[in-house]
Amino acid sequence: LAARVVGDLGVVRSHVAPAYPPEYGALGVYARGYHRALAQQLRVLAQRPLPVPELYLLLDWHSNTYPREILGHPEVGALLRAQELGPLLPPETQHDLESSCIAAVKAKVEVAVAQELQLSEDTWPEDVTSQDMEEGLAMRVTGLLRAHVDRAPQVTPEFGREMAHSLLGVLVAFLHSFQRKVERFLETPGEVPPTDGAPGRAIALANCCPPFRAFAERLAQFGHPESEEPRRQAHAALDRVTRVCSHVLTRRLFEDLKPYFGKLMKRKWLTSSDAFDAIVMLITGFAQTLRPLHPEPHQVLVSELHRRVLIEYVRPLLQGRLVCTSAKARARVAARLGDEARQLRELFTRL
Repeated sequence: LAARVVGDLGVVRSHVAPAYPPEYGALGVYARGYHRALAQQLRVLAQRPLPVPELYLLLDWHSNTYPREILGHPEVGALLRAQELGPLLPPETQHDLESSCIAAVKAKVEVAVAQELQLSEDTWPEDVTSQDMEEGLAMRVTGLLRAHVDRAPQVTPEFGREMAHSLLGVLVAFLHSFQRKVERFLETPGEVPPTDGAPGRAIALANCCPPFRAFAERLAQFGHPESEEPRRQAHAALDRVTRVCSHVLTRRLFEDLKPYFGKLMKRKWLTSSDAFDAIVMLITGFAQTLRPLHPEPHQVLVSELHRRVLIEYVRPLLQGRLVCTSAKARARVAARLGDEARQLRELFTRL
């Protein structure tokens, strides 16, 4: 269509307009006629219930193709611009088309991401790997959103910003659903998978969070003035997923650590480091199982593990389990506490 308009106006300029007296403004008459015809055709199209690809095409043709290939044409563009023809569609019509496209995309993507989550949830009882989850659920969901995040700004930056804000809302709703399903799967009695497979599943689910978090940030960075609250909600949902996965991963560890914490702050503790050494050994061994975790959930888990270990370590001290009856005994306890505090600090720094 653009090529036809340019070709026709080129013929008018070269062969038709010279046949008229200059004061007739023949080229302007033809230019305004073509412009009105195009505007009328676009208005007719705008009244139809168009599918998403055709909405994108119509918006892009109006905002980019017509200005670039017709108004920007080196031969006829200047002549057209001199007529001050105005936009093909009124601003309110363009806004309505953009709103229709955003609403249609939202409805379509909401269904698609819900289906992806259900398909993924059906595989969770199996021995899925982190790669399966990331290349499956996370990649497919962000891919469904990314197609429109990439396409809409090519029409206009403002349209891209509105589309990104709408998709951020879709992502937030998806993440809330994802969070609830993860919590139910990992914490509900009777639905928890066998203990041997639980750590691998928790790691796989936790590793979905970084790509979702990064994509939520990308959507928020489009700069919509109302993007901060949905951004916060997206992060909150992912934080809860990370925490519940961390709880599942550390649950068995603290069951194993409990007997050794019970031996601390007793008289034998002053003369033997066996209990503390066992605690360090168990934590070090546990750390090896965390290697598949992405840095972000890994840091969250290690920080929480550090906090809980310190609480369990000082609990017997606060309970007054060990009573020092002399300055020498207090000095020995202080030295042992200082040494073990240093070892714990070094241990968690390495982790």
